[in-house]
Amino acid sequence: MSRRLLGLALSSFALGLIAVPTAQAGEIVGWGDDMYHGQVSDVPAGDDFIAIAAGGETAYALRADGSIVAWGDDQSSQVSNAPAGGGFKAISAGGGNGYALREDGSIIAWGADYYGQISDAPTGGGFKAIAATTYGGYALREDGTIVGWGIDEYGQASGTPTEDGFVAIAGGHFTGYGLGGDGSIAVWGYLSAGLGSNAPAEGGFTAIAAGGFAAYALRADGSILAWGDDRFGQVSDAPTGDGFIAIAGGYLTGYALRADGSIVAWGYDDAGQVSDVPQGTGFTALAASSFAAFALRGTATAVPEPSSLIAAGSATVILAGVALRRRRDA
Repeated sequence: MSRRLLGLALSSFALGLIAVPTAQAGEIVGWGDDMYHGQVSDVPAGDDFIAIAAGGETAYALRADGSIVAWGDDQSSQVSNAPAGGGFKAISAGGGNGYALREDGSIIAWGADYYGQISDAPTGGGFKAIAATTYGGYALREDGTIVGWGIDEYGQASGTPTEDGFVAIAGGHFTGYGLGGDGSIAVWGYLSAGLGSNAPAEGGFTAIAAGGFAAYALRADGSILAWGDDRFGQVSDAPTGDGFIAIAGGYLTGYALRADGSIVAWGYDDAGQVSDVPQGTGFTALAASSFAAFALRGTATAVPEPSSLIAAGSATVILAGVALRRRRDA
């Protein structure tokens, strides 16, 4: 199927996952589509990155000093207006905009604002996670409540759950996801293509990740559940077995990280986003844009893991556009 036939929405896809720093600095590896905006060829050099995020045809990386690097598509100033300076602890990428979380829990937004994805972003502090959709976002408060904003065509903003107790959030193209403290998953917004009817009813999940119209959940044993749109095998080709520690979704592609740091990819592969996945081990985080993907490869340079970077003591931690299994209480 040609790229053009997939529609304009694909070029605007954003992974709705927060990217929080890993405990180890590393270098960034990119693969997949590099035709238009250099999102692969312009990957920044260096080995002091602790988080990555990607959406549309733009990517962001967080350095160990809390500063942000941006590259790729800049049509809405989502690269050139990325905030300068340090003090950031998390990043997330929308279709044409970016979000960053400061150390005090406040949110800064930049880029496209067609649907209030910038101007309606919540003010104040006390947030511990952010997640972008293509045209909006979600923020998780310290008390586990979720705030949604941006386009609301399918109730993806106004239908945000009102209860507390959530430990992680994710956003697809028009759909929101929340992981409860009991391991159950809430889904709202666009619910067709099996996103609502096939969503798991049971609990016991430790992480969630969203593709464009597919979603993924990680069980405590490291096995993966996939549901939603399966036109390109993004559901049926999800890997079986256990031992996975992280999951991520591109628009029509899925990714998983094994305990040894090796990467598995499946789904749509028109630009090598599946077949060109880097080999070997030692990867610590993943992020995916519409047709490209990125991985953080750890180096020997360790970065202390501040407790403020963890969503909650035993909650799900989202790493660089990847949903990581939650840490168990010591």
